[in-house]
Order: sequence, then structure tokens, then C-alpha cells
Amino acid sequence: MVTKGLVVFHRWIGILLCLFFAMWFVTGAVMIYVPYPFLGDGVRIAKGAVIDAAQVLVDPAVAVDASGIAGPARLRLLSVNGQATYVLNPPKGSQVMVSASTGKVDGGITADNARAIAAFFSKTPVANVSEPMDYDQWMVHHRFDRYRPFYRVTLADESGTDLYVSQRSGEIMQRTTHFERSWNYVGAVLHWIYPTVLRQSWVAWDRTVWWLSLTGIAVTIAGIWLGIVRWRKYAKSGRGGISPYTSWMKWHHVGGLMVAGFIFTWMLSGWLSMDHGRLFSTGEMSDQQAEAYTGLTIAAAAKAVSPDEIRSLLPASDVEVAVLGGKPYLIARGGGQDPKVAEVGSGSLEVPANAFSDDAVWKAVSAAYPGLTVERPTSIPADDVYANLRSSDGIGSDGLRLVVKDENNSAVYVNPVTGRVIEVMDTSRRAYRWLYFGLHTLDFPFLKNDAIWRPLMLVLLAAGFLFSATGVVIGWKRLLRKFRRTRA
Repeated sequence: MVTKGLVVFHRWIGILLCLFFAMWFVTGAVMIYVPYPFLGDGVRIAKGAVIDAAQVLVDPAVAVDASGIAGPARLRLLSVNGQATYVLNPPKGSQVMVSASTGKVDGGITADNARAIAAFFSKTPVANVSEPMDYDQWMVHHRFDRYRPFYRVTLADESGTDLYVSQRSGEIMQRTTHFERSWNYVGAVLHWIYPTVLRQSWVAWDRTVWWLSLTGIAVTIAGIWLGIVRWRKYAKSGRGGISPYTSWMKWHHVGGLMVAGFIFTWMLSGWLSMDHGRLFSTGEMSDQQAEAYTGLTIAAAAKAVSPDEIRSLLPASDVEVAVLGGKPYLIARGGGQDPKVAEVGSGSLEVPANAFSDDAVWKAVSAAYPGLTVERPTSIPADDVYANLRSSDGIGSDGLRLVVKDENNSAVYVNPVTGRVIEVMDTSRRAYRWLYFGLHTLDFPFLKNDAIWRPLMLVLLAAGFLFSATGVVIGWKRLLRKFRRTRA
């Protein structure tokens, strides 16, 4: 009775999912060569306009009051269309701009402003500027929410480049080319089930993909069980061979026995990509730890900063009011200069450094883990497995690592220029790294060489696709037979 139920489940749910299986393998191969478009902060800051020191007249604290944001999560000074402007991020919701010259709230940039900003950034003529829009296919991720709406600025270049300029801060947050857009429609967009209409609601997208992937795992397990049962039963019959089936069913049965392990681990790891803290840690500090790590609010730090102190760090294209270990800092980046990090205190700045001091970072992490021993920060060693995987690009070789002597032997990775915690690697996160990144993309230390990794991935994905294709054919034939019987 159980076996019969599994047969029905595997047959009909498999027919529904076989196309998804085939699609996931093909699109996975595309993503090896053409990843989803991404514009990092480094490029945005390096190409940003330099802040005019003469326009910095208003205290950051005045900007906080004018914005109406009681507890800003972030406070920066940028040059927005030639005007020095404070940009404040609330804990949730949209950014607010305040003029650094007048202290008045700025309602946002115009289409003409977006054109000028994009032309300056790209050094390329602009062909077209769209109306403000909240979403399109390349701006659906929730990390863009506070920047919406956007102007899509199309450049007059051979690559068909589109730049996305935030109406709320004048920042260019995304860059795509015609090549990237074309291939990603048959790559990441399909693979992640990422159409704008679904992805613009994070909850709807999360639930849809999570349940779809989980159902795929169940179908895979049912198929593996049935395949082994059929094989063992046929082997006992003494008829020879390993499968009682013929034609496409035989290909599906034998192929399933051969690639069952890969299919299962790939589906399981794909499902884990949607974990988002359900089963494993997220790699972030808890809210309580994060508060102890900073030790001070941005609003309180803003009261300690004067325009003179900001001007002393210029030229720069991005100056941020930061907090670490209960102390206020200023971080200046861009403008063709090395980063400058300076502790604010008593109306004057100490000699700026290029990064936070090891001592400041150590004290902040120690505050986040009270009562525990925290080793002094070190540069990330070459033998740090978790910092040198393909999936560890965000950590970077110039980061700092601090080991916490807790039950998880946690490692805290910190960006020394921004002071932000990049990742907390505890026991749960380590397990997640291997179960998701390891199994899904073969992100293992012994496969660092692309000359080995890429062909191996393509072979496995091709095998998965061919197996799934047999399921597509079988499902199609079964549906046709059922349709013909129904008509008859």
C-alpha cells in the first residue's frame, strides 16, 4: 500500500516538477558563465562625485533632526548632483536626503539630475531616462527597497548599458548590459524563479520557492526508493539486467540509479539556499550582540561630529558617520584617495588611519561576547578554509578574523575599513557552508582550480538534465495517453 502511494505521488507530482528539474540543471550551467548583475559599493564610491567642502555647513545632528528619523541606521554625506547632501537610512523604510548647506529635507532628484549623474559616473552619453519606477527585473531584491524608486538610465554605448539611479539618494545602485540581461533571463531569473511579479514580494517568493524545492526533494526520495525496490525485485527474478522496464522508462530507471546521489544532494542543497535562518544560523550577530558591538547609536554619534571635522577628511565622495565599541568615527572613501578612518573626540580628530585599529575592533567584538575570551584580530590566513572558498568573496583577503572561545569556537570576520561584521562563522554556519555551497556548487578547497571545477560541474549538470529529460518525455507521453482516453 505504501509503495503504491509512492508510485502515485512520484508519477503525478513528478510530471508537474520534471520541467522544473530540467530547467534548474540547464540554468545552473548558464550561471557558471554569466552571474546575476551586481554593482558593488567599491565601484559606486570610486566613481562618485567629490564632495564640495565649501558646501558642508550643517552639523550631522541637524540633519538627523530635520529628517524626522528618530534612530537612523546609517548616516552618510554624499555629493548628489553637485550638492553636498546627508543621506539617512531609517531602520526600515526609505532614505531621506537633507542638504548639508541649508539643513532642509530634499524631496529627491529629477530625471535631468539622474541623466547628469549617470553621465558623470559612466563618462558616456545618455540615450534615455525612464520615469521613476519601483521595480524591474534587475532591481527586485529587497536590499534595494530603501532606495526606491529608481530612474533607469540607458547609455548610448555598444553594450546596451542600463544604470539605475535612486531617486532618494542619487546613487547608482545597479548596472546591467544587454549581454547580462539576455543570458540571465535564461539563467538566474529562471533558476531562482525570479520574475519581478513574484520576487517583488519577498514573503511570496520565499514561500513559493521553499515549498517547491521541498516538494522536489520528496519526489526525489520517492523516486530513489522506488528505483531501488524495482531493481532489487527484478534482480531476484533471475531474468538478467537491472531494470524491468523498456524504452524511456528503462532510461529513466537506470539513469536514476546512476545519478540518484547527485540529484538528491543538489535538490537538498538548493532547498537550503532558502533556509534564511530556519534551520541554520544566518552568519550575523544577534540584535543584542550588534548593539553591544557598536555600543552607540548613530544619532548620538552625529552629535559629536562637526562640519569642520568632516571637511578635514575631504576630498572624498562618501563620508560616513560610524560607531564602534561605543565611540564615534568618520569614514571617508573615494575622491581618488585612500580610505580614511578617524575617531571623533573633543572637537578634534586624531590622525586618520586607513582602517580601524586592531585594538578598536577587538574591544568591540569583546563587548559583543561578554565573559568570553576573544583572540586578538589577525589578518585572514591563507589556510582559513571558510574565508577562501568561492562563496567567501565578501570576506576578502584584507579582512580581519577574531576567534571567540565559546562552545562554537566562533570566528568573527570584520571589514577593517568600514568596521562592519562581514560574517560570524559558528558551528551551525560552518555546517551550512558545506551542505549548501559545498553540495550545490562543489565549493570545496580541493576544487579551487576552475580547470577542474567547471568541467566537473558541467558534466554533473548535463547528467542531471538528461535524466530529467527522460522524466519530461515519460510525463508527456502519459498525459497524451490519458487525454486520448478521456476524449474517447
